[in-house]
Amino acid sequence: MTAPRSAPRPPSRWLFAAFAYALVTAAVTMGLSLQTPWLGLRLSPWKEGVRVEASQGPAAAIPVGARLLGLRTVGAGPGAAEIALRAEDLIEEPDVMSTYAQIDGFFARQEQIASVLAQPQVQLRWEANGPVSEALVAPQDRPISSLPLLFWFQLVVSITGCLIACWVWVLRPHDWGARMFGLTGLLFPVFVMPAAVYSGRELAVSGDLFFALNALNHWGSIMFGAAFGAIFLVHPRPLVRPVHMAWPFVVFNLWWLSDVLRLAPSPAVGMQLSVITEMLLAMGFAAVQWRQSRGNPLDRASLRWFILSLMVGSGLFILLIITTAMLGWLPPMPQGYAFGFFLFIYVGIALGLRRYRLFELDEWAFRMLLWLGGALAVVAVDALLILALDWSAGPAIGASLWICGALYFPARQWLWQQLAHRPGMQLHELMPDVVRIAFQPSRRAQEDAWQDLLRRIHDPLHLEADPGFDQPHAQVQDGGLALLVPACGGLPAHRLSYPSRGQRLFSTKDATFIGALCQLLNEAESSRDAQERGAREERKRIARDMHDDVGARLLMLIHRAQSPELTELARAAMNDLRTALNVMDAHAIPWADAMADWRAEATERCDAAGVTLAWGAPQQPAGELASRQKSVIERALRESLTNALKHGQPRQVEISVALDADGLIVRIRNDGAPTHPEQWAEGRGLRGMRHRLEEYGARLDASTLPDGRTEVSLRLPLAQEPRTATQEASS
Repeated sequence: MTAPRSAPRPPSRWLFAAFAYALVTAAVTMGLSLQTPWLGLRLSPWKEGVRVEASQGPAAAIPVGARLLGLRTVGAGPGAAEIALRAEDLIEEPDVMSTYAQIDGFFARQEQIASVLAQPQVQLRWEANGPVSEALVAPQDRPISSLPLLFWFQLVVSITGCLIACWVWVLRPHDWGARMFGLTGLLFPVFVMPAAVYSGRELAVSGDLFFALNALNHWGSIMFGAAFGAIFLVHPRPLVRPVHMAWPFVVFNLWWLSDVLRLAPSPAVGMQLSVITEMLLAMGFAAVQWRQSRGNPLDRASLRWFILSLMVGSGLFILLIITTAMLGWLPPMPQGYAFGFFLFIYVGIALGLRRYRLFELDEWAFRMLLWLGGALAVVAVDALLILALDWSAGPAIGASLWICGALYFPARQWLWQQLAHRPGMQLHELMPDVVRIAFQPSRRAQEDAWQDLLRRIHDPLHLEADPGFDQPHAQVQDGGLALLVPACGGLPAHRLSYPSRGQRLFSTKDATFIGALCQLLNEAESSRDAQERGAREERKRIARDMHDDVGARLLMLIHRAQSPELTELARAAMNDLRTALNVMDAHAIPWADAMADWRAEATERCDAAGVTLAWGAPQQPAGELASRQKSVIERALRESLTNALKHGQPRQVEISVALDADGLIVRIRNDGAPTHPEQWAEGRGLRGMRHRLEEYGARLDASTLPDGRTEVSLRLPLAQEPRTATQEASS
């Protein structure tokens, strides 16, 4: 029996573990910085010596602007050697030296100076526009307030970068790309915080400690670069198996050993060249990923932000620190501030998460990070009040909570609004378009207008109907590549793919926005349905009145007419009235019933005229015909038959009705006296027939066949509804 597996730890617990790791490394860094003896001086290089920029505490007697010449141990006798101070003693980063001999000599001098400072009393020799003076100083424990701004800047940068990277890692623990990114976050303090110790020193630290911190800084930097290169080996798609990602770490660990053991020809080869090589490898892996992600906007989106962030962060650091140290193009800027460039990497990828949802993180993860930022803000303000204003812990924590409550929450709300993607269009701007869609004259026109609106909003590469999607709400699928729009307003569901021509991904905000738009369309369609119901009721009332009044009088006229011509005229008027009433009924009519009506009327009229009728039509036509379409076909057929019987005086009339994919085709042929269609005079009936047909996109053609018969053909696209002046105005 297997033991039950323990439930996975929640992401918040892992994130706070990373927070604890960052705080521990910061505490160790502060402890190492505070264990060095303190003179109370702020020094800077000046020509070949050292200049006093500020003095307090034990060495407060030394004036600002004095040149500190040297120091020696008190009680070692008058012949004790003095250590003359040089500008090189204040070098922030020894990697700028060109040889290992120079670096090792620098560490030896640091050991000598640190051993003097470790004594109870130190004799300082200085000069300030006059004779050389001496001061007896008793070094003290270094207070935390004496740590320079550069020290705190490096601590904040390393903690921030570490937390952002670990935040991504703990939320996607099984993603190798996220794992490597999280590893860079864990390595970030490893090479930044040792540099913070020796770059923030007052004058010197122990040579052995300096060497160890410098070696740790090198190792962290090289492993950081290897981890970043490994990201591009597995993200956005794996180029190698995970086991092979160990090779860069093995190779560059050996490279680091060659630097520490002084086996490399120079520091430029042992340290700087390794970092540049890692940068070039990362760019090469990124180029391969870019090529393989062709046609995949999801991969391209994440890769684009990784490359941009890496180039801005690491590129600026390499340009301003490593390259200038190797080639001497420019005097290098303080390394501690240059570490801030690495923060561009983490902030840039966080922005990429907002825009492209790298590693498929959800919006709640942003809320977690913002709340963690609030906790850090309270701690930072509390420490600032205690250190800067010398407040006690009680008032300081109260004031920090008040300050953060007043400033942080508005800032957090603004930042959340910036992080959350919102569509470029607002609902109130689209309301006229929604109403226009609802009042289109046909379903086909509605669907075309709806698709046009969806294209305007999201500009997708692909848009197609998706009848299989039956959910009531819009959904984002395929990691943001697709958005499923529910059926609304009587229109089918649709699937949108690759928004903004494949330049971004869909988000839950897009789904919410489309859902609200669908609700508006449903409401507009309901308003149209209510309007049409009222119109139908009114048409029914008018139809009843016409049937009861006009129909009864026409029927009376048919029975009491004294001449056949008057009877025929009344009968034709009755047929027209019946056709008009059918249109007002507005119900769809089966094809079989419509063809039966047309055949019955044609048979009756041909029998009355003594003409043989040859009828041809499908036996069992499927589907239905709109009443308005039946009306226009019926009137055109009636007018064509009238012209054939009146002007041609034929012996036989042939009528054929056919249905195909393009619509309806009706042909009326007669064998009467042949006349060329160009000689026909277009009367009111023919003009009216053409006008009605044009409303439906139909075409009427007349021709003389080779056998001498006259043919009138009617082609009507059944999918198209008429567009009247009223409908044009409403749309």
